[in-house]
Amino acid sequence: MEMRGRTPKDLRILMREYAGHPGEQGTIAEYRMSCTRCVMREIDAIVIGSGISGLLSALALSREGKKVVILERESYIGGVCRSYDVNGYRVDTGPHAITRLENGPLKQLMDKYFDIAPQFIPFGKYYVRIGGEVKPFPWSINAWLTFGLIPKKDRLLLVKALFNTLYLAKSGKDISKITLSEVLPDRISLTTRRFLDWLCYFLVGASIENAPISRFVDNKTHHPRSIPSVGKIYDLFITEGATDQGYPKGGLQAIVDAILASFPSESVEIRTDEKVEKIECGESVSGVITSEDSYDCRAVVYSGFSSDLPRLIPDLPASYTRNLATIKRVNSMTVWLGLTKKIFTNQGAEMWVDADPYAWMVPTSNYDPALAPKGNQLVGFAFTPLPENYSSSAIKKKALGTIVDNVPEIEKHIDMIHYQELIPEKASWGINYGFGDVRTPIKNLYCVGTDTTKRSAGVNRAAYSVLNLLDVMKSDGYL
Repeated sequence: MEMRGRTPKDLRILMREYAGHPGEQGTIAEYRMSCTRCVMREIDAIVIGSGISGLLSALALSREGKKVVILERESYIGGVCRSYDVNGYRVDTGPHAITRLENGPLKQLMDKYFDIAPQFIPFGKYYVRIGGEVKPFPWSINAWLTFGLIPKKDRLLLVKALFNTLYLAKSGKDISKITLSEVLPDRISLTTRRFLDWLCYFLVGASIENAPISRFVDNKTHHPRSIPSVGKIYDLFITEGATDQGYPKGGLQAIVDAILASFPSESVEIRTDEKVEKIECGESVSGVITSEDSYDCRAVVYSGFSSDLPRLIPDLPASYTRNLATIKRVNSMTVWLGLTKKIFTNQGAEMWVDADPYAWMVPTSNYDPALAPKGNQLVGFAFTPLPENYSSSAIKKKALGTIVDNVPEIEKHIDMIHYQELIPEKASWGINYGFGDVRTPIKNLYCVGTDTTKRSAGVNRAAYSVLNLLDVMKSDGYL
């Protein structure tokens, strides 16, 4: 692969030189995007979309010996897992915490395929903000029973509900069809219900009336024969905190740049500004037609919205298309504030239960001061769920007003405001909504992304989908 006289090996050298210097990431990005197109004579796989799931898929396939072309309709890569500069601040596409770093799916992919691993800074504690008070999240039973932001009666009732849930999980019940609201006591207060609703929206993308408890009883490992561990509900009420979570030094872009630097030389080509118009196939996939060109290939990995797949393949089976049509995307609004004073001093994130919409606050420059001008602070606020047919201008005004109402001091220290309308999860994990799958009705056409697997959330859900992809491809004899 020719890249204006330089190869991916050169990029890997540059990545090593710039490691630990986030301020230089713009230089790396400019160098990367200056690469010209090459002519890859034989294409083993086309990856449609260059979000985190597409990039991880391309990396894994290329390291397994495949020639891969990535087609991206935008002028940038990374999707909702990237960083960019705004008035001297380095913002991510929404605030993130990278979870399951000890042995989760991203860790497995990094260990096997990355030449350069991002540096992760311990994420710290989670805090809950209710009624103007801020307290650490109650990770243990002891902390939960003394958690003063929730009425004592509710705390006792919820401990009972927790053990009822564990019993259901161990007794063989199909907990994917039981909602969280069904195991909750009827007599809990509005504050407690909002607290649990907040957890559901940010972990599942659905309310407690539609969130399956299977989402919260989630095996943390990928191995199919591993003993299921009790997941999020157990984590929230039994363990000692988010010890395996971190934030990437340099922002989310550090993960993307590590993937790019790990591509084998002459095995991966990225083509931006190239929209896919059709996937050609009969019983098996044969190629892709774009706005710029056409390609023959042996396999296609589609990392876009599964619900958009029928637009690219009009004659998909009707039952498959109907299911894709019931997928519900998760929408969010992120407000980034650059502050001339360090307002939020805790190392960790805050859950704003009283906010409308619900909010999650992450002070990213607390993890990496280089993300903000010296002495300033960069803070991201993610708001979800957004109302149906919401007004963008109205939500922006409401979100900023919520921030100022909760922290009045902040208004006089605002140096930068930046808004993002994002889809952090391509599918809500609700029992009344559809969901995609890695396998499709077309041979050698696969899907990856957060609408193809019901595991974890965000970057890790994408990573789980890539591990599933590799398993399926191996069973199909492609790998």
